[in-house]
Amino acid sequence: MRRHLVALLLALVVVGAGAGMAVAHDPPRLSAHGPTDVSGTEATAVFRIGDRTIRQVRYDDRGTLTYRFVLRNDGSLPVRVDGVEGPARQPRLFRYLGLTGGRFTLKPGASRQVGVRLRMVGCETLSARAGSFASSVALRVTRARVLHDVVRVRFPEQVHTGSPREAFCPRATATSRPPG
Repeated sequence: MRRHLVALLLALVVVGAGAGMAVAHDPPRLSAHGPTDVSGTEATAVFRIGDRTIRQVRYDDRGTLTYRFVLRNDGSLPVRVDGVEGPARQPRLFRYLGLTGGRFTLKPGASRQVGVRLRMVGCETLSARAGSFASSVALRVTRARVLHDVVRVRFPEQVHTGSPREAFCPRATATSRPPG
C-alpha cells in the first residue's frame, strides 16, 4: 500500500512539473485591433501611407491624450494585465502614463477595449513642425498568478503628433529649440 502511495505521489509531482513547464513555455500573446478612438486633443485624423495607418493628433503641451483600441488575448492561458512598462526608448513628444481602468484579466480568446494614457511633453526641445510617433505599448502581465512578463503590443495605428510653432509651445525659448 505504501509503495502505491509513493508511486501516486511521484506521478502527481511529475504531472505537476510538466504542467508547470508547459505554462512557462507558453508565452503570453496579446494583439491590438480596431476600432480605435482618441480623446484629450482638439483634432485628430486617420490616413494611410503605404501599409501604415497614421493617426495624427494635435499637440497640446502638457495635455493628456488617451488612445483606445481593442486588446485580444491570442494565447492559451488567462493573462492579467497589470499596467504599462516604460518603453526603452521614449517617443520625443509622448510620455506613457498608464492604462485607464486599472488591472484586468483576459481569458484565452477574449478581448476588451483598453486606453493608454499619454502625456504630450517636450515641444521646447524639438524644432517646430518636427514630429514624434507612439506605435506600441509594453504591458506588464501575469500568467498563472506567478509568471510575470512584459509584452510589447503594436498599436493598430501609429499615433503621431507634431511639435507646434513657438506660439503654441509655451516653454520654448530662443535657444531651447534646434533650428529647422
